[in-house]
Amino acid sequence: MEKLPPHVELCPAVPTRSDPRGSALTVHGVERMLGGRPVLQGIDLDVPAGTVLALLGPSGCGKTTLLRCIAGLDRPDSGLIVVDDFTVSGPECFVPPEKRRIGMVFQEPALFPNRTVGGNVGYGLPRSERGGPRVERALALVGLSGAADRLPSTLSGGQQQRVSLARALAAEPSLILLDEPFSALDAPLRAELRGEVRRLLAAAGATAVFVTHDQEEAFLVGDQVALMLDGRIAQVGTPADLYERPASRAVATFVGDANLLPAKATGDMADTPVGKVPLARPAHGTVEVVIRPECIAACQGDDAIVERIEYYGHDAVIVTSSRGCPVRCRVMGRPPYDPGDRIGLEYVGEPSVAFSP
Repeated sequence: MEKLPPHVELCPAVPTRSDPRGSALTVHGVERMLGGRPVLQGIDLDVPAGTVLALLGPSGCGKTTLLRCIAGLDRPDSGLIVVDDFTVSGPECFVPPEKRRIGMVFQEPALFPNRTVGGNVGYGLPRSERGGPRVERALALVGLSGAADRLPSTLSGGQQQRVSLARALAAEPSLILLDEPFSALDAPLRAELRGEVRRLLAAAGATAVFVTHDQEEAFLVGDQVALMLDGRIAQVGTPADLYERPASRAVATFVGDANLLPAKATGDMADTPVGKVPLARPAHGTVEVVIRPECIAACQGDDAIVERIEYYGHDAVIVTSSRGCPVRCRVMGRPPYDPGDRIGLEYVGEPSVAFSP
């Protein structure tokens, strides 16, 4: 850590809580410049106690910098970071990372190879408790009971990441931060562990911020999802909020597959290349309507020409052209069409969202 400026007071440690749930986290107006470039711009977040927030965004958008600021590994240029009602970072206050009672799980497990699993899990505990019940409880929670005497080299990559999570949980932190913890694992193991970690965090009653660039992972792990784009929070809500009611074109196209179709809106309806579409909010004139591929049904007709089929096994996407616009339609299984076929398209979804061009 660099030396604190003279006007910054070093605050005492975050106190231990009796509440079994994690602590609430508030981030207000946080900004950070790195190399003369704004990396964080007016970040506001509220994470209630016991909530898992998935911080979603592309590489380079500022996710890890924000996580480091919350942990105390980096210091914002302005703004407040509050754990419960205790300010850990502000204009005249800075709590060092070791006194914030925040656990971290990194992209790599970062285990000590010469220490046993139990030694790794108990590393951050007082000496008197490093071989005690807190270590065993944490290992049991992650499904590694009886592994305390093993060395990390004898474990699989997924088991090592569980040890890393157990180490974070053993310290009974106010908050757990996870920085893309599955990025080094192969796809099948990543899919298995993300559901397991969601269960473990819920069982521990933890408050957590889970960083990922994977939309599916964010939706599966997070109670709430905060989408971060270009150093700003673009939208915060439940996974369904972001998917069904995106706040902007950028959110719509980042979160899942989306058709943005030109349309003429007349109040609560819009005329689109796939027919009349109900709108969630009234609009008038020329707009773009967000339509998810699964909200379009293929049927008999000649509205569209099939250009190609993207077959995924469990489902498929029919890529078509309708009224000169590309339209993607998702169907279950293998569709009975070939490139060049003419088909009809029908909107079958809930009221959608429209944006002015």
